Amino acid sequence: MRFSWMIKGLSLLCITFWVFVLVSSTAQPAYAYVDPGTGLFLVQMVGSTFAGMMFLLRKRIRQFLGRFFSRFAEAKGDSVER
Repeated sequence: MRFSWMIKGLSLLCITFWVFVLVSSTAQPAYAYVDPGTGLFLVQMVGSTFAGMMFLLRKRIRQFLGRFFSRFAEAKGDSVER
């Protein structure tokens, strides 16, 4: 199976989504103070996670983009070096 890692990733994403829906639907008011820097911290966590994923998957991303741009260059008539 060539895309088995993608299927596993999608099932993990689906499970994560439903856990989030379950937790957010049963939330109670907190009556607590939230620091103004908390939002920025959450944005930083999401950005760091995204950057880490791109670093770990950089080989697959290069392969995907290489296929796309080589097809574009072939259709245009340019020579493609590999």
